[in-house]
Amino acid sequence: MVAGTALAASPIAADTWGISGPQFLGGYVLLGLAAAVYGFTQRARIIRTDHSRAHLATALSPVETAMLFDDRRPVLAGLAQLRGHQLIDSAGTPTRSPSGTEQQTLDQVSRSMHRYMVGTDARHRHVIHLARASRESVAALRDSLTDRGYLIGAEQRRALWLAALPLWALLVFGIVRVFAGIANRHPVGYLVLALIVVLICAFLIQRAPRLTRRGRLAKQESVQRNGHLRPTNAPAYAAYGPDSAAMATALFGAMVLWNLDPGLAGATGTLGAGGVSGSGGSCSSSGSNCSSGDSGGGSSSSCGGGSSCGGGGCGG
Repeated sequence: MVAGTALAASPIAADTWGISGPQFLGGYVLLGLAAAVYGFTQRARIIRTDHSRAHLATALSPVETAMLFDDRRPVLAGLAQLRGHQLIDSAGTPTRSPSGTEQQTLDQVSRSMHRYMVGTDARHRHVIHLARASRESVAALRDSLTDRGYLIGAEQRRALWLAALPLWALLVFGIVRVFAGIANRHPVGYLVLALIVVLICAFLIQRAPRLTRRGRLAKQESVQRNGHLRPTNAPAYAAYGPDSAAMATALFGAMVLWNLDPGLAGATGTLGAGGVSGSGGSCSSSGSNCSSGDSGGGSSSSCGGGSSCGGGGCGG
């Protein structure tokens, strides 16, 4: 009798903030869905800023094309360009100075590398050293392509962060609710799962791709237009002009340098620094499908949660 009376008199924990767990979770999921839809819609708008193909009438240079893949590949393309113009030999030793016409033809990265190689010995002609020597030229190239709308820049990154901001705010709000629920001894398992989904969605929205839509189109067009330069086709690069090997290296990576001049590739440690194919994109064997790792749109992930809550108190 005494035990039954004591049990009946035991206090029942009040709802956290006066809102039951199931009610809070339902509202939180709806807010999460709304924030996710807004974020992914904004992300698609930010990335797909240019639907015009008029810019492709003037093709990018080999080193500019290389920058569409990553910041290392312009050095490899510049090395191939110097070799294609016979400005360096198989050991990476400069053979002559560029002519006036070649000064206009060569990319700035290639010119800075050639100036560096003139004043150094073979021990300092590894691609790591060449990358350091051409760092300012590569940075200028990156800024140029960003200004011309090929690479995602600081402005787009800020816009992506603002697009994800509602989800970040919702995440903080949910975390506060979790701690409040724990303090009131309410179960919060489903709310924690919803927080994980919100966190994933926020990261997906804020993650900045390398290329804009314009950059992806230019990359795809370059691969399609230069499919004959693919190493698997065993092309004679000299037959396509002095810049053909540089363009092939830009598109298909360091293996082109090994096909072009194994001595130069070995002397400069090309594969050790740049990999077989570099990074920053994947191209199909037909050369007709190239992607930069981001579709430029939304995501198929389910964001905002969708768990049903049974038993009560699942949202703290």
